[in-house]
Amino acid sequence: MALSALLDANVLHPQILCDLLLRLAEHDAFRPLWSAKILEETVESIRRRRPDLDLERLRRRMASMNEAYPDPCVSGFGHLIPTMPEMGDDAHVLAAALFADADVIVTDNVKDFPPHVAPRFEIVVWTADQFLVQQWTTDPRLVASVLAEQSKATSRPHIELPRLLTAVARVAPTFVERVRRD
Repeated sequence: MALSALLDANVLHPQILCDLLLRLAEHDAFRPLWSAKILEETVESIRRRRPDLDLERLRRRMASMNEAYPDPCVSGFGHLIPTMPEMGDDAHVLAAALFADADVIVTDNVKDFPPHVAPRFEIVVWTADQFLVQQWTTDPRLVASVLAEQSKATSRPHIELPRLLTAVARVAPTFVERVRRD
């Protein structure tokens, strides 16, 4: 069975990373999970950086993500949030992951997950870079195929694979280094 991964808002934006992760999920490399609050935070993050983007279009994108995968949106975990006060504003992320029985939380805000917290709740916290390295290690052919697919599908402007890797390297440098080396 594929790994289940709760994707935090900061890995659902930037778009190039989100696209790669969701394409991997489409190929059953892992089962993606998130919550309505995570999707709201994603929209807010995108709007902070790109206030010119249409809010309704962003919301439709989030709705499409929910429709594209079997039960990705976790709900019903609110009762767990008070049990983790050390998590502060990110308690909802950990609570959603625990409620969904996720194998891993993928977040680039690992500093918000104190080192003693994840083991206490028996969950792994990885950066997007660490997660993508794990995906590459598990099935490099699939990941290479997905990268080629992403490059081919990217338009406005089209991004050739070397440029795509350079863009992904900004958020996942170790992963790209492995792809280029192997």
